[in-house]
Amino acid sequence: MNLWQDPKARLILTGNFLLVVGSGITWVAVPWLLIHQPNGDAIFGLSNSALTLLIFLLLPFLGKAIDRHSRKKVLILYYAVGISTNLFVIAMILLQGHVAPWHLVVSISMGSLGISVYYPVQFAFNQEVLARDQYSALSGAIEVQWQAGAMIAGGLASFLISRTPLTWILLFDTGTFTAALVVLAFVPYRRNSSLDANVGSAWKLMLEGLGYLRVRPRLSAVLFGSYLPFLGIMIGGYLLPLFIKITLHAGPEVYGFAEVFYSLGALLAGLIVPSLGDRIGWLATLLLTVGCYTVSVVVNPLCPGVVVLLGSLVLQGLGNAGSRVARSTMALQAIPNELIGRVNLFYSALERLLRAIFLAVVTRQVATTDPKSGYWTMASIGLTGWITIFCCRRFRHEKVIPAFPSEEVL
Repeated sequence: MNLWQDPKARLILTGNFLLVVGSGITWVAVPWLLIHQPNGDAIFGLSNSALTLLIFLLLPFLGKAIDRHSRKKVLILYYAVGISTNLFVIAMILLQGHVAPWHLVVSISMGSLGISVYYPVQFAFNQEVLARDQYSALSGAIEVQWQAGAMIAGGLASFLISRTPLTWILLFDTGTFTAALVVLAFVPYRRNSSLDANVGSAWKLMLEGLGYLRVRPRLSAVLFGSYLPFLGIMIGGYLLPLFIKITLHAGPEVYGFAEVFYSLGALLAGLIVPSLGDRIGWLATLLLTVGCYTVSVVVNPLCPGVVVLLGSLVLQGLGNAGSRVARSTMALQAIPNELIGRVNLFYSALERLLRAIFLAVVTRQVATTDPKSGYWTMASIGLTGWITIFCCRRFRHEKVIPAFPSEEVL
């Protein structure tokens, strides 16, 4: 069956598209407004680092919520929290009569916390409600509609940031969250009964994910390496507005269009990577996309300029999104559904911990030198990922459930 002929897949993709258009404008507007507040550069970096560390501590409990509760209900709760947060920030801005730094920090912090729930639970939800032969097509389709929505959001944000009050942007975000919630409510869902057999604390569930990965060390290393471009992109999310403001001396229009060009590259990844993976293999595709990301980062400190930056962002989007499509397909094929949530949460926790550390490092680099130095850190992260994947490239690609915790099933 064609993916778009499946009513469940259509609803899932529509909800994702609504989410990214609304929240994408907010995620472009809020950091730009924050770095123009007094001491905004430091507030932005330190709040990102602190928030990342907090999410790292909460992730085991989020993993328990994903693997022990209805994934549809968890998604609905995520939408409800997003709507409530936006309405709270809007009310505070209207009551105080101006936008204060704490309004912006609350907005971006709750967004980051929510996305930490949304990505893994949506991933597990998709695996639970759709057929195995739809995984590859779904991974590519989600990337396409996600990045198409991000392109629209970036283009709108470049126009709206300096012309529209933040309250209106947040109100639009609230409307798209509400529409996505309504769409999700119509997705037919029956919980996997095998998940109810899972017992234990949140930390135990997290360690079970680690236990599975310990008996599949090569797969574990490949998945870890595939996450590193995303780690670099998250650090780049802090560096990008500072690089545009301090190094390039450009305005919000460039920042908004930076999101458009990144999304263009990610959109291309969604279109070409699924077929590329089928032709040359997902491991080779992963090496190609991670390498693309790493090379694209290096050009920014070497040749700083608006045109170079926009071209680099196209390749960064292609490399990061392409590696995500390849990783998602490989994980769906290799990891049982009853373990997918906690395995993903383990990697999310590890990525969050590394992100908190590197954000603190890069914040210090920017304060003592300039944003260009941070791009060398991003390039080093990407290179580490590529080397890790290459060295551990031989592993089983099918689902394997070990009979004993100590059994090695590479």
